[in-house]
Amino acid sequence: MRVTRVNRPKHSTWLAIFLFVFAASAEAAEVVSPNTGLPPELQATEVHSLFGMVATGSPEATEAAAAVLERGGNAVDAAVVAALVLSVADPDASGLGGATYMVIKPAGRPAVVIDGTSLTPTQVDITRLREVKQSGRTFGHEMVAVPTTLAVLDLALQGHGSLTMAEAVQPAIEVAEHGYQLSPIQITWTEDYYDNLMAASDYARYLVMEDGQTIGKPGDVHCQPDLANTLKRIAAEGVASFYRGSIADEIEADMIANGGFLRKADLVMMRVRERPALRSTYRDVEVLTVPSPGGGETLVEILNIMETFPPEFLASDTLERHHVLVETFRIASADRGSSGAVPGSTGWVLSKSHARNRAAMIVPGKVLRREQISGPRDPDCFPKGESTTQVSVIDQYGNVVSLTQTLSRSFGSKVATPGLGFFYNSFLESFNVEKPQCSGFLQPRSICGNDMAPAIVLKNGRAVAAIGTPGSNRIPGIIATIISNIVDRGMTLHDGVTAPRIVWGGLTRLRITVEMTGPFGPEDMDALLNMGYNEVERVEFPADPVALTRLGGVNAVAYDPATGVFTGVADPRRGGAAMGPWAVFVGD
Repeated sequence: MRVTRVNRPKHSTWLAIFLFVFAASAEAAEVVSPNTGLPPELQATEVHSLFGMVATGSPEATEAAAAVLERGGNAVDAAVVAALVLSVADPDASGLGGATYMVIKPAGRPAVVIDGTSLTPTQVDITRLREVKQSGRTFGHEMVAVPTTLAVLDLALQGHGSLTMAEAVQPAIEVAEHGYQLSPIQITWTEDYYDNLMAASDYARYLVMEDGQTIGKPGDVHCQPDLANTLKRIAAEGVASFYRGSIADEIEADMIANGGFLRKADLVMMRVRERPALRSTYRDVEVLTVPSPGGGETLVEILNIMETFPPEFLASDTLERHHVLVETFRIASADRGSSGAVPGSTGWVLSKSHARNRAAMIVPGKVLRREQISGPRDPDCFPKGESTTQVSVIDQYGNVVSLTQTLSRSFGSKVATPGLGFFYNSFLESFNVEKPQCSGFLQPRSICGNDMAPAIVLKNGRAVAAIGTPGSNRIPGIIATIISNIVDRGMTLHDGVTAPRIVWGGLTRLRITVEMTGPFGPEDMDALLNMGYNEVERVEFPADPVALTRLGGVNAVAYDPATGVFTGVADPRRGGAAMGPWAVFVGD
């Protein structure tokens, strides 16, 4: 490993570090927060360290990233390693066939975004795609757009990391060869999509089921030998092999043989880019996130509207507060649909004055009608995803990364090229090809928009938290809720992440999902129906795992400048793990 910079602790902190390490376990000090009275599904472990912090959707990915920090690597190195391990150990939500966004705040330098927006293939056939979807099939090679994840991770390492790609893939190769433990959420998704997995491919189902037909149990060890070999090829030949070399040849041959639109030319033309981060403020903090066509602008508008309400109102844990939050989410999502999600086209939704005008529309106790908030474009035309995963990292040097990656639908298109070992995305499945007014959104090399909104929070100019979540179009609202919990309600990171939520599920259906615990009781459900929400999904405990996933899966890390302590929390709703290094490599 090449180490570009290592900060030794100041002499005044040696005693504190000695006492901390003495008390720590082999990884980091794990402190289980006091029982809050919440059900087990909402209870999480809060992890502390003096040397950095990682939170991801997989214990294997978290451990590999924490090991990078221990050896002196920076947050970008750790995030890339975690993302690659997730391509092995979290195959329903991420992988080499998907797309990735990274928000990077280097210590002492402006924040940047590495934009991994996918494009539709040049040979996309709208008529054929419409026929497939009208037949009832929502999976297959026809659904695949251009993968960007590897290119994003490679660009991040080149510009901000200290590892080479050959070094960064080694932990993922190890996990692929020796196996990872199946998690409850992976079992849940496999059960949910079992029929599609069985019907889609005679090969891809073996990527999640050892014998291709039997769903494993949580804790079972699953290996990915084909994916290990693909990662070894990338280590030896470089990322260029995936986009311009022998791997690209195999991808094209498979697509041609199975009616897919993706071609090697699409991979050759694919470019990811580094862009300035989208910056905004919420009360006394600054928020950095991704610009359009990601979901960051929706997050900013939500926060701007919320900011018009008094802090003491948003500090109260009342049904009125949650009603305002839900209506805010709906308004911002409607504005996103109206903008067309084209980069640079949505500046008007980011202004504080626009937020004040939109906030004035919210009437306590009443649901806004769709026609009151919808713009000239149909928001149903905008592509949406379903299954994503989040990596959050802060290192001892002051670098911070918030990374979100996706395959769109769980297990993406449910297909994989024999021998390569990874699922392809299903971004084309999310395009609405039924409505004539939506046809302009799907053309050759069209943008595959999404709602991913990884975020970094700064206070007094210093990065203090990285936050992100899966959850489709609910992502910006969930992240805004966590930020409000911390800023308005004065919650710790642990309490802000685990607090019961109400989320909204789309303009076409006035559906909200409510966690029936803490402040929410049966009388609140009646009140919500009386307000005008036509479907209230009650998540009762013990909770249905699929219903629980609709509330997100926030992986967050934080730093307290006053104490020098790093904190990590992985959302119990989707599992995952947080870990901090207990020691760091110090060398030349």
